[in-house]
Amino acid sequence: MKKKSHVWKKIFICLYLSMIAICSSYICHWPGKMTAAVHIRRQWQEEGAGGYVREALEEAECFPVRRDNKGKEHWYYEDAYGAGRTYGGNRTHEGIDIMASNDQPGYFVVQSMTDGVIENIGWLELGGYRIGIRGDSGLYYYYAHLDSYAPDLKKGDRVRAGQPLGYMGDTGYGQEGTRGKFAVHLHFGIYYNRKEKTLSQQEESVNPYYLLQYLEHGMIP
Repeated sequence: MKKKSHVWKKIFICLYLSMIAICSSYICHWPGKMTAAVHIRRQWQEEGAGGYVREALEEAECFPVRRDNKGKEHWYYEDAYGAGRTYGGNRTHEGIDIMASNDQPGYFVVQSMTDGVIENIGWLELGGYRIGIRGDSGLYYYYAHLDSYAPDLKKGDRVRAGQPLGYMGDTGYGQEGTRGKFAVHLHFGIYYNRKEKTLSQQEESVNPYYLLQYLEHGMIP
């Protein structure tokens, strides 16, 4: 009887310590997540997309690249939105590049940040193998330079947040199948429609950096 009581005591201690670890992790992440949300609102309002902030925060559920379950490799990114690009003519960078620490195509899983419908899939000279998903908010989420796609995905399919879309790669900047023109990464972009202001169907990009920060701070190791 005494031995059984000792076992239950050990189980209780393990559960208690696990709860403390989980709570501590939430407490550490929450301030960063709230700071990122403030930056999103301020930045998107300046860029004319302020009306989409609440919807984006509600529908964005997960970071677009999964972590390495083995814990050996990692991804990283910085705010290079708007930086100059020259391929195809002088232009500005309309997204954030999430880089692979091992520079290995086909290693990191790219997943849908939101629920939505596949609006575009296939080769694009600038984006390589890319996929574009229209979220329920109307925002367009763009995933580019994939090494390959998840099986059976096609235009018109509805996807769920967290669903694999393919693997991070280095495709693009040439005819279909071109690889190796740059380091392995995911180019992630978000576009919104300004038709309510300009009567135009043309979409414009918005900086996704702080939304990525918001989602990263919400990830529990």
